[in-house]
Amino acid sequence: MTAAALPPVVDADTWQRQVDALRAREKAATRELDAIGAQRRRLPMVKMPDYTFEGEQGPVRLADVFGGKSQLIVYNHMWFPGEQWQCPGCTRFTSQFARLEFLDSYDARFVIVTQGQSARRSRTSGGSGTK
Repeated sequence: MTAAALPPVVDADTWQRQVDALRAREKAATRELDAIGAQRRRLPMVKMPDYTFEGEQGPVRLADVFGGKSQLIVYNHMWFPGEQWQCPGCTRFTSQFARLEFLDSYDARFVIVTQGQSARRSRTSGGSGTK
């Protein structure tokens, strides 16, 4: 940092007044973000069309992908048709999900979706499939 970029040097009282003012702004911003989040959670719901996916055992309706849970966490694994190796970032990210039982306490299910073929997808993801 150059000398021109450094803030001025002030006495402790001046610094304290400025930090107190900044904390008041930070707390106001936090309260506003909390209010925005609460408003977002109260947004009305929209009925979804009856989507169908191709699962490892055949067609699966979106409602069934939830597996009886109230929340669905979806990861879209990028897929490159015809390529031997798929997205290394997606493969690295999704290969770490071997134990997802902890999601049960959140009434949630984690699934990986992709446009790749089911048999090939299982081999690429280490056979973990959806949990």
